[in-house]
Amino acid sequence: ASGILALTNGITEFDQWYLTAPKTSNGDITSDLLRNDKTGAASQIGTGMSQSSGIFTFPITGKWLVICAAEFTLYDSDNVILATKVTTNNSSYTTHTRALDGNNGSGERSGGDTSFSFIDVTDTSQVKVKFEASSIGTNSSVTGNAGVITTSFLFIRVGDT
Repeated sequence: ASGILALTNGITEFDQWYLTAPKTSNGDITSDLLRNDKTGAASQIGTGMSQSSGIFTFPITGKWLVICAAEFTLYDSDNVILATKVTTNNSSYTTHTRALDGNNGSGERSGGDTSFSFIDVTDTSQVKVKFEASSIGTNSSVTGNAGVITTSFLFIRVGDT
């Protein structure tokens, strides 16, 4: 019966954030994050995610799908990784999934990848998500842009925990 209820109620939490400036060095994405504010964008469904220094807090418990759609600038033989990292104790994070692309050659090219994380948020004060860039070489980056969404993060509650 709960499955029927979920279908008739629809999605109760959905939120989209994006990177507003390029990430050009390895490490956590701690800034330049904004909720989708583009022309014609729908506002979040439900409360939506909150974010502080790149750490995202879920508004309610449940099973969540986190999608990281990344665009990269790749230079020479570099690759770039954008990992979705999860904590269940509000302290230590482990890599859950990653988006990755690489360039085998010389010069610059654009690339991209998408990762999907299915996370059981049993406690909103303990289970959190952040994103970490790594393997960024000279002139490469995780692409971010204030004018158009290039790297985005989707948070969708799909069921009860």
